[in-house]
Amino acid sequence: MKQKTIGELIGSTEAARLEKAGSCTVSLERTYHELKRATVLDRFKSLFKSGGMINEYYLIFKLKVTSGSRSTWEVYIRTNPDFNLMEWESNPIQIYCGCPDFKYRCAYNLEKTDSLFKNERLKAELGPAITEKPKRATEGLLCKHSVAALRWLVSNYSSVMKTI
Repeated sequence: MKQKTIGELIGSTEAARLEKAGSCTVSLERTYHELKRATVLDRFKSLFKSGGMINEYYLIFKLKVTSGSRSTWEVYIRTNPDFNLMEWESNPIQIYCGCPDFKYRCAYNLEKTDSLFKNERLKAELGPAITEKPKRATEGLLCKHSVAALRWLVSNYSSVMKTI
């Protein structure tokens, strides 16, 4: 399946989660820059395409989200750089939140659409939640913390994209 965009993830969030996300506060902890080297297959494909080989570049935002109950969670958002500073809605992303709701109700469905941000540490934290269908179905793809983080990113989109 195709990776979800910021607009698609926010648009698929049910009203109750959007309301709960409003009680969260969000702060940017750090911005990471990821450069993925071209693979052997990419190099082979570049022989048949014009324009040569291109490495992949991503921005990863680490956000601290505090809910109304004062619980604090880390949310990671990996996105493409946007040099136009205006195309947030169509920017594909991957997202992760450390809360139990995300782990047990959201991670599985996000993984199916290649929209789950994961590295080795986060894979270990998620464990079987990536491969086992949730026991309790959820309509949306995000927890309230990840919705709050996405809203923060959209509100501050042009300023954070200027940092690249």
